[in-house]
Amino acid sequence: MEFEISDSQALVKLRCFEEGVKSQMEKESWCREPISCTSEVLEALTDNFKEENFISLTTYGKVYRGKVKLDSIGAETRDVTVKIWDEKVHVINDSKVVDEEVRFLSHFSMNHHPNLVRLIGFSSNGYRYKGPVTGVVYDLNSLDTLYNHTLKDTFSWIQRIKVALEFAKLLEYLHNRERPYVVFNIDSTNIMLDQAYNPILIDFGLLSGGIMGGRRFVQEFGHMSPGYCDPFYAKCGMRCIWSDVFSFGLILLGLIAKRVDLKDDLEKRKYQRLNKWATEVYKHGCSLVHPNLREDKDFEESDGIKLTELAMCCIQVEKAEERPSMTQVVKSLENLSAFQVLSEYAHKDKRMKLGGK
Repeated sequence: MEFEISDSQALVKLRCFEEGVKSQMEKESWCREPISCTSEVLEALTDNFKEENFISLTTYGKVYRGKVKLDSIGAETRDVTVKIWDEKVHVINDSKVVDEEVRFLSHFSMNHHPNLVRLIGFSSNGYRYKGPVTGVVYDLNSLDTLYNHTLKDTFSWIQRIKVALEFAKLLEYLHNRERPYVVFNIDSTNIMLDQAYNPILIDFGLLSGGIMGGRRFVQEFGHMSPGYCDPFYAKCGMRCIWSDVFSFGLILLGLIAKRVDLKDDLEKRKYQRLNKWATEVYKHGCSLVHPNLREDKDFEESDGIKLTELAMCCIQVEKAEERPSMTQVVKSLENLSAFQVLSEYAHKDKRMKLGGK
């Protein structure tokens, strides 16, 4: 049974939001302004946060699939993703985080990047027990989080290379601004895949630099995601782009080795498991690519060795400043044999729903 809003005032707000979204869809993406909404709107879009619409936990909350009705009878709809903050896991002021996320994603330098999520609406009421929900609405038809998808056999070699390359390009873009951004919360649970296997960053709670500045409350309370925490940061407490490179190295390792830190929830995840595993088994010139992926029709053994070496360079601990820059990472990825295959697929099929084995 579809969730219905019984309160007439809340229903009016929902209809206003739907009309606002329809109006925004008619504009160029760069000039769209996010729409302020209420908890009731978030509930209606997700059918009262129905379990079947639940996608995944993130570091600080949950994400759900939703639909926005674009006409009075609901014949025309738009798939969206709703992210809410969870009072059980948040460690910083969620309303403030929402407001700053709106500020970041609405900035003209950010609201057009294909791997940054596009914001439709937001509710920053603040979270109280059984009270208003703090959340955002994204213009995103989600497939799944990268965390949930990493272990799947249907996730092909070329799709994984595409995800690695596009996410590397996003980090390169953020790091190479006049005032560099540091994401600092890079985690496979915070990367969403859309229906065409494009990686979309959906969490900005610990992002600093650029127009965001130092964000003192983040400096005081925010810490890197468990399992992706840079030992360099853990040792000296310095927030820098090299920590993003470290986390990217673990994302890359997870993609090629089909490994994630299995967990029942975020609180139970053990630190540095993937990093520790890779360090213990790696030998110069070896490949850590999963055996199943080596059977993929598009896999080249030389690429496996190059990717393994690249990932290990990203997560090397001794001298963080000697890790490759994201520009160097992008160049390395574009020198793979798989990049040529990727280009051929993209030319044939712009949606890039690439074949597997």
